[in-house]
Amino acid sequence: MRQHNWLMAAGLIVPMAGLALLAGCGGSSSSSGGGGGTTGNQPQIQNINSSTTATSPVNLPVDISGSGFQSAPGKVTFTQGSLSVDVTPTASAWSSTGIQAVVPAGNGTTNFTVPGTLNVTVTTSAGTSNSEPVNLVPTLSFRPSAMTWAKTTQLPAAMTGMAGVAVRGNSSSNAFVVLTGGYNGTANTNTVWADNWNQNGTVGSATNKTWLIVGTRPLPTTLAFQAMAEADDTNSPVPAGTRDVYVIGGQVSAGSLSGSATVYLGTVNPSTGFVNGWTSLNSRLPQALYGMSASVYNGYLYVVGGMNSNDDPVNTVYTAPINSDGTLGVFTPAKNFLPKGEAFGSMFLYGDTIYYIDGDPDSSIPPGNQDIGDYQVYFASAVRGVVGPWTQNANSTIYDRAKGVLFTAFGQVIQGEGVYFGSVGSGEMETSAVNLNNTTNAALGLWSSLAASSGQVPQANVYNAVGVTSPLISATGAPRFLLLGGQYLTGVAGPGGTLSVFVYYNNAP
Repeated sequence: MRQHNWLMAAGLIVPMAGLALLAGCGGSSSSSGGGGGTTGNQPQIQNINSSTTATSPVNLPVDISGSGFQSAPGKVTFTQGSLSVDVTPTASAWSSTGIQAVVPAGNGTTNFTVPGTLNVTVTTSAGTSNSEPVNLVPTLSFRPSAMTWAKTTQLPAAMTGMAGVAVRGNSSSNAFVVLTGGYNGTANTNTVWADNWNQNGTVGSATNKTWLIVGTRPLPTTLAFQAMAEADDTNSPVPAGTRDVYVIGGQVSAGSLSGSATVYLGTVNPSTGFVNGWTSLNSRLPQALYGMSASVYNGYLYVVGGMNSNDDPVNTVYTAPINSDGTLGVFTPAKNFLPKGEAFGSMFLYGDTIYYIDGDPDSSIPPGNQDIGDYQVYFASAVRGVVGPWTQNANSTIYDRAKGVLFTAFGQVIQGEGVYFGSVGSGEMETSAVNLNNTTNAALGLWSSLAASSGQVPQANVYNAVGVTSPLISATGAPRFLLLGGQYLTGVAGPGGTLSVFVYYNNAP
């Protein structure tokens, strides 16, 4: 899931997601005073959001990295044309090398033009920094209850336990989805599939009516229940036009209780969606895992939870910086782990906050088997690879879901499919919204069910499927989601049903 495609994510795909502001980021101020502390070197901005092409909606924090910011807050100025607005972060959001500042909508009378570009400067008692741009992106209104679903080009073969990401194309009107590995009912595979992802949500094109099977560039090994994430210039320091995808961990052989610590890097051609081979990175996970969640956010790869070599769920959280060539720095265990071990949950980052939703806390459950999960939702701050203490969200999910999918768009969160208690189809999807004020530890609001009777769910009823959100916005101004493959849900325990070959997309709103 990319995180600065503000439709996904996490994602999954998010890339997109909702928002919970980092405590202490502060708001707008008309003050023009400089920062306190001893006068030192003039401040210098190195980058914003640890990315080559910084993007953000208004009312979300951006992370400003640099030097000479001094120890006490000065001001951050956002300028567009003749409109200039000062923001004074609080002390907890300010350090000599990093600042979190909320992007203002305007000065209270006049708003910034969106989409558009803001120029950002930092002022302390030592002077004013260089100017760095931030591209403003819109956040649109989206109602999950208005969704309807249809099928699109099916997979080349029935598969479960795959991983997938959305990849932006080389223009604002084209994108791709890339899938790796999976279990085909007999063995784990090293397959790599890719296809065009159209603005209306369907996959395939007039010249590419079926999935591209990247036969000459398969994964170096067979994998299932791995994680994937995507890096580009809007969420990482890689060159403009770069589309890198990571395949992280996973189960190498079907039936094995151990995962992998290997991370593979593949570069995607933004014109064709073709993966130009795979490189095994020197940076490896600190332990072998499968069933974990992963996402790229502000120049860092985050990996949360998963199953270890003892077939136990772990509470570990790892982060690794993304280098300018797409490789990774060393994975570092976060100081703050999840409150308990979880695997096969959902995770996304947005607004300097990381969320982990549901998951399976049980040991010794084969990854392809049915097993109900948790109701808990946890969140923590996440700034430049540093994860703060985790808080249990006051609003738990309705269903005790594991091995499901997650879609995030415009502050709306949809958690769906998977294994949960109840009759098949009774809890296929539920939705919540990011709570901008985060009152009473409720970074996500109350959850509500989406109804099959109203066509709000695809009625796929699968688990261990892939869920991704498109980087494109439909002609109606709404996001598009894909639900791919998986295994048919038959109950709450046991091996489950047959594997699915179907691909679903939301064709409304």
